[in-house]
Amino acid sequence: MGIAAKTNIKEIARLAGVSVATVSRVINNFDYVKPETRERVQKVMQEHNYIPSATARDLSFQRSEVVAVVVPDLKNPFFYGLIEGITRVAEKQHYQVLIFNTNEDAEKEYNILRAIRERNVAGILITAAGVRDERTGRILSEYQNSGTPVVLVDRFIEGGESLDTVMADNEAGSYEAVCELIRQGHERIAIIAGEKSLSPVYERELGYRRALTENGIRIREMYIAYGNQMADQSYKCMKRLMSLSKPPTAVFCGNNMMSLGAYRYMIEHDIRPGEDISMIGFDDINVLNIVGIPLSVVDRSEKEMGKKAMEMLLRHMKDADAKQDHVSVPTRLILRGSEKHRTIHSR
Repeated sequence: MGIAAKTNIKEIARLAGVSVATVSRVINNFDYVKPETRERVQKVMQEHNYIPSATARDLSFQRSEVVAVVVPDLKNPFFYGLIEGITRVAEKQHYQVLIFNTNEDAEKEYNILRAIRERNVAGILITAAGVRDERTGRILSEYQNSGTPVVLVDRFIEGGESLDTVMADNEAGSYEAVCELIRQGHERIAIIAGEKSLSPVYERELGYRRALTENGIRIREMYIAYGNQMADQSYKCMKRLMSLSKPPTAVFCGNNMMSLGAYRYMIEHDIRPGEDISMIGFDDINVLNIVGIPLSVVDRSEKEMGKKAMEMLLRHMKDADAKQDHVSVPTRLILRGSEKHRTIHSR
């Protein structure tokens, strides 16, 4: 006797002691399923008169050798480096990379994720814009449960607890940067952060606050400016900070685009980083290095993050029952002189 009508793919997976993805692979006759596992799943399906629905086949049928990479801002050099790391690994394994840009738009991202269904990709790597949009978490979980592995890169999302992740150690990186500014003699240290809902923004602000607290410096909210990851908004944040009656003597910028926006304000107002104000940014900016502008930065090796993310995705593409994994990529502080200040009147 079976549990017939109400038996679904999740129930078959539970009874067989495997993941939903493994059942999907058996249904669609994919490779990378051990013979004994395949036999066990097929036996459970037969015992319970389970007939795979179109939905059980939908996302996995005729899987291609293409991986989808979804990023929020292709203008940001970080994502170029990330994609370079991904493609280096993918090409060695004969996978093509399909790149989608959401422009930090959760609605556009959702539509992209829906459209990806038609391409039957082998896996998805995503830095999500809709980190708090329940639709993003839901559709990514649907992919995962249907045999298309998903790896989150750089940002956590609500509802994505079952997904693998590759993140930077954001808190440690910002903590080290702010501690360096304190060693240079500063107390009036500002941070230009990004959108509060994003996990890297929260973690970097946490490192900023911890560095001040542990060094006995009072946290003053007027020195915390929130932007939106973009240079134009950071320019406005820098303008507000410098208009304070006691402007900061040092500034920590939460990402590379915000560093560029703040730097533009300084240049336009004849404020020289490393002389008139101290400055450290998060993420290196190759174009500044090329033209000889020495900006001190927290580097997190975006190429390494991309490499690790693609390697993680490959593991799950080859083994549907591979254990969930979370990788934290360390950061390093690179000092080039902009962290210095000729004369400090912080107190």
